[in-house]
Formats: sequence, C-alpha cells, structure tokens
Amino acid sequence: MKRVKSVAAAAAFVISALLANPLPAHCRAAGGAPPAGEVRVLIVDTDMGLDDARAIFALLGSRGIEIAAFCTVEGSASAAKAADNVIGLIESSGAVPVTVYRGFPGGSKEPPPWRMHAEGLGGHPFPPPRSLSHSPLADIASRSDQLPAGVWLALGPLTNLAWLESRDPGVLRDMEVWMPVSLDGKTVDGWNFDYDPEAARLVMEAAGTIFLVDVSWEGDPGRLLGDVEGNTPAARWITATAGGETGAHLFLFDEIAAAAVAAPDLFEVGGETFEPFARAGGGFSLKGSDGGRIRIVRLKKGAGLERYLHGVWEAPGTEHEDHAHHMPATGDVLALLRDFHGHLGPFVVLGYRMGRLALDETGSPGYFGISAEVHSVLEPPRSCLIDGVQLGSGCTLGKRNISIEPFDGPPFAIFRTAGGATVTVRLLPGIPAMVKRSVDSEGVEQAGMKVWEMDESELFEISVDR
Repeated sequence: MKRVKSVAAAAAFVISALLANPLPAHCRAAGGAPPAGEVRVLIVDTDMGLDDARAIFALLGSRGIEIAAFCTVEGSASAAKAADNVIGLIESSGAVPVTVYRGFPGGSKEPPPWRMHAEGLGGHPFPPPRSLSHSPLADIASRSDQLPAGVWLALGPLTNLAWLESRDPGVLRDMEVWMPVSLDGKTVDGWNFDYDPEAARLVMEAAGTIFLVDVSWEGDPGRLLGDVEGNTPAARWITATAGGETGAHLFLFDEIAAAAVAAPDLFEVGGETFEPFARAGGGFSLKGSDGGRIRIVRLKKGAGLERYLHGVWEAPGTEHEDHAHHMPATGDVLALLRDFHGHLGPFVVLGYRMGRLALDETGSPGYFGISAEVHSVLEPPRSCLIDGVQLGSGCTLGKRNISIEPFDGPPFAIFRTAGGATVTVRLLPGIPAMVKRSVDSEGVEQAGMKVWEMDESELFEISVDR
C-alpha cells in the first residue's frame, strides 16, 4: 500500500509540475487558439471508438499539432485493447511514434453493448502492436520529459483525469481540458459523462479551464464519410468504417472536438463563462458566472468542416519516408530467410522480393490489410517461393491471408489490399530455367545470392491496379 501511495504521489507531483505552466493569456483569450506558427502540444485521452480513430487520424494530419502522449481510458473499448489499437493506428499510418499510456480496467462498470464493434474497429481491425508498446498510466510519473505542459483532449470518459485529481487534489486546477459534448440549451450530457459519472463530476468541479465543444453539425456525415477518396491510411480506414457489411458509423463527434483544437479558426468560443452543477438525472447544468471556468465552443456557420477533415485525412503528414515496409538491412533479411526456410535458396529469395515489391507498390505496411494469392507448382524448389512471400509481405497461413493455387508455369502472386489496390508480380518466363542453371553450376546458396542482387526488372513483371 505504501508503494502505491508513493507512486501516486510522484505521478501527481509530475503532472502538477507539467501543467502548472498554462498557456499565455493571449492564447486563452482566443479560446485556447495558439498564435500563428505556434505548435500546440496535446495529450489525447481516448476510448478508441470509431470516431476516436478518425479524430486521431485528423490530428496526425494536422499542422501545428504535437501529440505528447496518448492515454487510453475504459469506455467504448477496454483500456488495454484501446492502447493496442492506438499503437496499431500509429504504426500502420507511418506516423512518428508517440508514447501510449493505458488507463485502468473498468472494474464494476458494464461494457457498452457496442464494445465488440469498437474493439474490432468496425470489423476492419488495425494490426496489433509490433515494435511499440504501452505502459500503465501510473508510469507517467517516471516519464515526465515526454509530457510537456499543454492541452488535454478528452475523447472518452474522464476516468484518467479523475484518477490524477484523486491522488493530488488540485492537480487539475491549471489544466486546460477540451471535450466533445451534446448541448441542449444549458444542459450538458453525452458519453464522456454517462459512462463514469462520478469521474465526470470530479473533473467538472476541479479542472481549471474547460472548453466544451458542441458536436452538433448541420452537415451530412454520411456524405462526408462516404466521399473520402485517396489511398492514405486514414482514407482507407474511413472508407471501411463509413459503411459496408458491419453497418454505417455515420456521425461525427470526436472529429469535431479534434478539429476545434487543431483548426481553431473554424470555431468560435462564446464570451459567456459558466460553472457546472451536476443534475440528478445525469449530466450537468451550466450557470452563467463571471470568471467561470467553462466556455462553449461552436463551429462557425459555413466554416468548412468538410474541407478541413478531407484535407487532414488525406494529408501526407500521416506517412513518412521511413515507413515500415522499406526493406531491412541485407544481412538481417538473409539471416531471417535462412532461419525460417532452412537455407538460402533462390526461390525463397524470389518470393521474399515479390512480397516486398507488393508492399512498396501499395504503400501497405504488410501483415494485415493485405492478402496474397500465390500460383505455383506445389513441389520444391519452386514451392519454396511461398515461404518467401510470407516473409516478404507478412501474409501468412496462420492469419489466413495467403492462399495457394496450383500452377505449372512460372510462379506469380496477386496481392490485394483492404484499400482496393491489386498488385500482380510474375516471374519472367526465363527465370526458372536461369535459376536451375545457376544452381547446377554454382550451388543453391550462390544462386540465392545471385537473384538477391539482380535488378527487379531482370526478374519480374509487375502490374498495378489501384
């Protein structure tokens, strides 16, 4: 027990120190909008519903935004699964790695009926974490350098913020909290409050500055989400979650809150300030108060939310040159091929190169969201190509995203991505005979090295259909 108290006290001290430096007065007067050219630092708290995922993609594509950390909270998804999904989103989009903290399990709270839909991300799951990992929220105490003072964007229930406040009363006093809400006159309710009402009460009473973003919008979410075009990770994900076999998810809540923080010019902050009063039936009533801690943020009429969201969902900022599908160091790959296949043969090398070419052509990170259909003789040595395709593309028999079709001619493979791209990679007609001559004259490993070093134009015919 003493150990828990000491960690909590340390965490509270760190948070207090980090957030004791509020934004300058001229920023707060503009409703939290930073001056032109200034980077806004965010801590994003999310329960990873479908709109959370789209909001995070929008933030990743927004200029002037730096995400210092993600914290996941029990809500639409469980806190641990939400953390896995955040990391999967970061890695699959090619975004710069960000620290991820997972919140606490839900305890006695009943999961919402849509949890399976949220944790599976609408039936189109992100890949699980590969190189990044998440830490418990209590570890925030030991990583203070990664949490500079900034804005806390609460896209889910307020459990994490309440945890911080309960361990050091007053720690939220200098914090700036933004959250999406449903407004009915001066009555405030919504998911952030309903799932953990006690946490919501504590945060609403303790936070120093609260910006309530009205998520009502006069546009047509179905048209906006259905019109997304392009081949960025965000566009592919939004297209998948806007409809299809799993049903539509045609509303914008957290996306609007994210836009309010990232694109303040599209919004107006009301001049009136309020204090909150908890309602017996749930939610809060707002009462006007000079010097109140709460302000209401609304989208300007005709502001162009559609243009903004389309722009950031298609922004190149969600991808970078060091994407995971780039080929690893030669020595690492050859060692991996030997260890997995048993030796370095020419056909396993050819299969590996076919898989990597498919990833390069589609921009896919591999493993998930892509499938392979290999056409080959089903006897070694040509069937060794199948092992290489699995290693090169990440499509594996265990995940059931690779299939094998018997074929007597030069092997080829068809790769299809979730975004609709198809890449066909064929061995040129003379390659099997060339490989046999090389094996006969130089040995199997030297033949493997030979096809590793040849230019792709000497080995493959590639066709792409986007």
